[in-house]
Amino acid sequence: MASTPSNRLKLTPSNSPFLSRPSRSPIRSRPVYDTCLSLKRVVGTTCSSPTGFDTVHSSFAYIAGGAVVVVDVSGEHYSQRFYRARPAAIPVFAVSPVTRTSSTPNSTPKANDSRNRVAPSPRDSLYAIDWTESPSSKTWTSRERIKAATCLALSRDGRYLAVGETGYAPRVLIFSLQDSSSDIPLVSISEHTFGVNAVAWSPDTKYLASLGAANDGFLYLWKIDPRTGAAKLLAQNRCTSYIRGMLWMGNNLITLGVRHIKVWRVEDEPQISPTKSKFLGDGSFPTNQQNQKPLPGRNILLGTMIDATFTCAIAIGEDKAIICSEAGSVCLLDDTGKQMKLVKVLDLGFNISCISNRDQKVYIGGKAGQFAVLDLDGILEGSPDPTIYNPQSPDDGMMAMGFLAENLVTIDIKRSIDVWSPDYIPAGSRAVDKNHIPIPGPGDPIVGIQPLGEGFFTWSGSGKLHVWDMEGMIRSSFNIPIDQIETGNESDPVNQLSVVRSAKNGSLFVAGDKLGVIRVIEASTKRCLMETKAHSSDCLDITIYENKSRVLMASCGRDRTAQLFYKSCTGSFEHFQTLEFSAKVVQVLISCEDKIYTCSLDRTLQIHDLVTKEGEPDVIAAIPLKIISLRASPSSMVITPDEKSIFVSLLDRTVSHYDIATGRLLSSFKCHDEGGLETVVLESLTYGHSAINDLTFLLGISNTDKSVRLYDAQAGAFMDREWGHTEAINGVIMIDNGETGRKVVSVGEDGTIMIWALVIQDSVTGSVSRDPSPEKGSSSTSNRQPLRRVLSKAELAEFQRPSPNNAGRRSPPRPVQRRASRFQLASTATVRTPVAEKQASPASPIAEGTPSRRPSSGGSRDGSPPPVSPKNRMRIFRRPSLPALSTTPPSATATARKKSSSSNLRGGSYGFGSLSMATEQTCRQLRAYRKKLTSTDPISSDVLAELDAELRLTAAALGERAIRSRSKPDRDRDREQRSKTVSETMLTGLLDQYSERLVSMLDEKLRLRLNDDDRERPRTAGEGSTTSAGLMSSSSSSATDDATLCEEPGRAGSVE
Repeated sequence: MASTPSNRLKLTPSNSPFLSRPSRSPIRSRPVYDTCLSLKRVVGTTCSSPTGFDTVHSSFAYIAGGAVVVVDVSGEHYSQRFYRARPAAIPVFAVSPVTRTSSTPNSTPKANDSRNRVAPSPRDSLYAIDWTESPSSKTWTSRERIKAATCLALSRDGRYLAVGETGYAPRVLIFSLQDSSSDIPLVSISEHTFGVNAVAWSPDTKYLASLGAANDGFLYLWKIDPRTGAAKLLAQNRCTSYIRGMLWMGNNLITLGVRHIKVWRVEDEPQISPTKSKFLGDGSFPTNQQNQKPLPGRNILLGTMIDATFTCAIAIGEDKAIICSEAGSVCLLDDTGKQMKLVKVLDLGFNISCISNRDQKVYIGGKAGQFAVLDLDGILEGSPDPTIYNPQSPDDGMMAMGFLAENLVTIDIKRSIDVWSPDYIPAGSRAVDKNHIPIPGPGDPIVGIQPLGEGFFTWSGSGKLHVWDMEGMIRSSFNIPIDQIETGNESDPVNQLSVVRSAKNGSLFVAGDKLGVIRVIEASTKRCLMETKAHSSDCLDITIYENKSRVLMASCGRDRTAQLFYKSCTGSFEHFQTLEFSAKVVQVLISCEDKIYTCSLDRTLQIHDLVTKEGEPDVIAAIPLKIISLRASPSSMVITPDEKSIFVSLLDRTVSHYDIATGRLLSSFKCHDEGGLETVVLESLTYGHSAINDLTFLLGISNTDKSVRLYDAQAGAFMDREWGHTEAINGVIMIDNGETGRKVVSVGEDGTIMIWALVIQDSVTGSVSRDPSPEKGSSSTSNRQPLRRVLSKAELAEFQRPSPNNAGRRSPPRPVQRRASRFQLASTATVRTPVAEKQASPASPIAEGTPSRRPSSGGSRDGSPPPVSPKNRMRIFRRPSLPALSTTPPSATATARKKSSSSNLRGGSYGFGSLSMATEQTCRQLRAYRKKLTSTDPISSDVLAELDAELRLTAAALGERAIRSRSKPDRDRDREQRSKTVSETMLTGLLDQYSERLVSMLDEKLRLRLNDDDRERPRTAGEGSTTSAGLMSSSSSSATDDATLCEEPGRAGSVE
């Protein structure tokens, strides 16, 4: 059944009074792929009364969520058809507007009375048109999309199906049974406001009656065109009682319910000349309002049955009907005389839920499973002799029953559908029916679903687990034990099964309940291998990872913990660690052998590493590796198959894509609908991949509008969505079997399982155009990554913004004379204060000459920076000196540093990894090293020799650099500015400064060391003077050699 708006034929009503709608806006982007989610099978039913079930010939129909299933039985085989209309489905025929009338016009209307409502405009009620095709159109809200099928009726000739809905803006839909499956109704009636309780076809299929809920309070009678199935209103009236059923008895319509039985007289429409009326379909609406007349009705005197609630009835001919009450009374309604009368025939003694007849026999089913067979002649004569069969189990109660041409169909209280032989009695019969055809159902509301091989398994809160195949048949089932704690307080929640996971081959099942108990069950023997209290409250998620060498298991609960287990060599599961979190853990995943992923409500995604001890593989621990901060609290997450990225669905209705290695946010998108107006929260994320153009997509569910959705994983574009469940959707999975294609299975709280076929086609290949268009693939420019080149602050510092008043000829920059500061230090050694040392600390960015400029209105016009004040110069360039080490004037050092800083500020080669930055870092290290030399820690002679060699090599390399820089005087001016070569003056000053200071520091260090040795041992006569003289001479010669080496590059440069 096609259910995608883009690939189905949309019929515009021929009698529409409006102009044709404009075409799709060219501004809105069209999807690259045609995605189709089509309903293939529905398992289970939501039928709870005879109004949701009907039979005709060899077919029967029942409601299942928001759809209707029609089953055709042929011998031992059966086939299913599905009928469902989207909220914005376009009907083939329109319906005339309704003017509400009543047989009691003098009654006082209430505030919510339907008669006080203004008739809806044709745009809102006449046509269920998908207005989302236009950019300025009406859109359907989330509450308008949630609709449930509550009742149905099959026409006696087997041509039409009528379905009544409940929810916001409920409809009465008429489908043609000539179609195999359909989502396009012939007629869509939107006159009921609060839901439709019952629909019924007349025996000749000329009329259709629709009854609204008690709050709606209206009964409509529609005349059906026998050729096309179009409908128009014939009569209407108020009916505000609580109705349990409706049926036709000849030309009379009977409604029954709580202390209510009423017969409505239906009179044939008078013949009107064709010239005075225009039939539906000629482009106009009928204007004769006399056709919409009140429907006359008369209440039946109940007598002793005044307090009875009537639940079901069948018609016996055109003037008699059998009506049953909920308490077990069987009554006969007779219309042969002048006045209708209701006569109680007998009391069966059990609660009656359904009734049917076949071959002069009347079959009555009870809620507790009882089954009674009565002779029709005995009922008509007033002396019936019932045969009552008691059930073998109280769980075999029947909700609905009906006869086909050669079969009996029943729906039990477990919502399982069974097709029996016509003479077989389901209750009390121990014989096995050879012609029994079971149509299984889950029974209880489904809590979750998980894939298992080529099928899947579901579980309910009571502990019932079913293993299904893709044809909707149960392969196996068993019960998982659940402990119930009797506290004596009715308000305490009942323990339920919350989560179940299985091994890959289905050999093990792990289940967790709301009390935090985890059980590991072996599938073959149903034996419990482990049972432990893992969490103090609800167990939220369980994950299992297994490979050839290791089996790991993790669980998370509402108690803010995650429990980790591993399977030992003996086959038992052992607990090895508990992870604690600051908020409730939503989900836990183990995608590989050494990683655990958890997301919690504190807006974090945490990754732990699994490590083992050397030589002890069974000793495992989880170590925190990374924490990724999320924008909002998560609801679900899924990891890509390559384990490089992860998708997280958040409660702010977005899906974020993160890189696992770096924790960086790769992309994020809002979960919009096709109109781009409403957003939803995605749950149960599933990652999928299609071979068409290497498309990746995300499958999820939204309980905001009870839909199953698809989104493009890379672009975040909306692909498709479908509805069908009427209550909360508790899970969705995707199974790719290859031969049968890709299937999507969703389960709901309403007890239904819906199997969808997912087909993704390239829309470009299917389109036909005159001019060939470029292929929409990954090579398209629109699909490439956008350009990004963000300049850093260091790069922006190379550019100078010209002043707006800088037009015309520019004046050359005026040189700024440097004046000696009053605060300049003397050349003699002085001891600095601690404040100066703090200002000159290497950790201070200002002390290291980091450029920090602030624009000022009084700056120079040529863009040059203003001169630095003497006070700032002193604060920036003052450094602590060591005692007896200030052999060179500090002013020279400060001047050299000023030039270096200014050069680095304006230079284009100053950046990370450049030579200028490396030079500055070397200077910082040398300054830090000089400070450490003041300590009394001993220094090894080998280290001193190595330092001396490195200093000599560095001095030689600087000299060669100075020679090379002077050998290219004709280099281009702009290139010379970018290269920023080191000037000869600066190199000479640096060499003199550092060589002399290092030699002095080494001499001082050696002198202090010798003094300490002299204090420790006694000296002989003349030994001290000789040793001191020898050391001083050697030190002087070493200093002389160093000075010579340091001066040679300068002299060589000057000579050259």
